Amino acid sequence: MKKFILLATIFIAFTAKAQEKIGIGIKVGQNFSSVNSVAVDRHSASYHGGVTFQIGLTEKISLVPELLLSQTKLATNTSIGDVLGDNKFKPETYHLDYLMIPLLVQVKPFSALLLQAGPQYGILLDQKKDGIESAKLAFQQGEFSFVGGAKVNLGGFFVYGRYVVGLQDINDLQDQAKWKTTQWQLGIGMSLFGF
Repeated sequence: MKKFILLATIFIAFTAKAQEKIGIGIKVGQNFSSVNSVAVDRHSASYHGGVTFQIGLTEKISLVPELLLSQTKLATNTSIGDVLGDNKFKPETYHLDYLMIPLLVQVKPFSALLLQAGPQYGILLDQKKDGIESAKLAFQQGEFSFVGGAKVNLGGFFVYGRYVVGLQDINDLQDQAKWKTTQWQLGIGMSLFGF
């Protein structure tokens, strides 16, 4: 019985201490995406939003897993159609909707400034196209990438900026082109508790 009480006391103390180090917040922001080797406008704007968690490992280092719905927008360049004057080259816009799962390490060099970096995996949920209906959708169902950026705490709110580099070819066609994404993310968020 004494061992049980001792173990229960240690477990309750550990749980109470862990809850002080756990935080949850919500965030929303703007994406500016581009893909190399594809004739698309650079840095097309789209959005992201979701939930962020913070698990304190030490006073200065935290683990930050997130669940984000994120859209990559690719708008084809209209200059070819303008030059040729041919309607079959009318511009197209692709909307790739992902469930992004970043797992970041966060370092706190100053009280309000936090630096974040780590891997991210995106699951392609949906792909839509405007323009020529017969064009084939040709994107992989998932993408590994690397995220790096900074976050500034402003009381119960925060602002952040990130750069995301795709590590994987998202081209699902049988050609030799390598399509890799890059993306800037800017956004704001609100701490629900614990940040």
